[in-house]
Amino acid sequence: MEDNQLFPRLKDLCRRCVSKNIPTNTFFLTPREQIEAQNYARAELELTPVFFGGYEDAERKIAFFLPDYIEPSAESLSDSLRAVCAVSPFASLSHRDYLGALMNIGIERECIGDILFFDGKCYFFLTPAVAPHVLSSLVRVGREGVSLSEVPLNSLPSFVKDVKEITFTVQSMRADAVIAGIFRISRSLCQDLFPKGDISINYFPCMDRDFPVSEGDILSLRHHGKAKILKADGRSRKGRIFVTAGIYC
Repeated sequence: MEDNQLFPRLKDLCRRCVSKNIPTNTFFLTPREQIEAQNYARAELELTPVFFGGYEDAERKIAFFLPDYIEPSAESLSDSLRAVCAVSPFASLSHRDYLGALMNIGIERECIGDILFFDGKCYFFLTPAVAPHVLSSLVRVGREGVSLSEVPLNSLPSFVKDVKEITFTVQSMRADAVIAGIFRISRSLCQDLFPKGDISINYFPCMDRDFPVSEGDILSLRHHGKAKILKADGRSRKGRIFVTAGIYC
C-alpha cells in the first residue's frame, strides 16, 4: 500500500474508532508499513494503533484502533483474521507456491498474512472476508492437491523463528561497522553496498554508512539475510562496544 493510500486510510479508521467508539482495522501491513503507520499515528492521530498478525512473532500484521473498553490481546483481536492449515502429503511446496496459488484465485496480497511451515503442514493467515472463498476454492497448489481447514488461533502450534546469536565488538554503532560484524564481511565491502541500495534499516533503504543503529533495530543485507540487534552494551579493554545480534535463519 502506497503512503498516499495508507495515511488517509489510517486517519479515517482512527476517526471512526473515536467518533463511533468501535474497533477498526486495516488489512495486513508489511513491516515497513507498520513502522510508517506507527510514526504517522504518533504525529498526526489521536490514537496509536495496536498490531497483530495471528501469532507473537508475525511479520505481516493488521493495525487496530481500539476504543477504551477493549483490551489489546490475541483473544480480543482474533475475530479480525483467520488461520488456515493446508496439507499436501505427497509434495514439498514452498512459500512462493502457496502465495501464487492464493493470488491466482483472486486474493489480494494485503488480505494475506504470514505463510509458515510447521511439521509438514503449511499455515497461513487471511482476512475474514476472503477466508470462505479460499477454503472452498483452493484445491490445488501448482499441480498438487491440497486439503484446507480453518484453525482457531489458540490451537496453532508455536511458530518459534530460528535465530542464531553472535557477539562481536565495534568501535562505534555506525551502520557499516555493525552490519560488517553481523554478516562477517569486510568494512570496506560493506561501505560499497550502501550506494547500491543493498542495505535496509528497519525495512527502509539506507544509503548512509554513518547512520547510527541501536538495540532493537532490524538490519537487512541483500543476499545475506536479516538480523536484529539484541544488545549493545559494555566495552572491551580497548574501548570497543560489545554487540549481540540475532540472525534470522
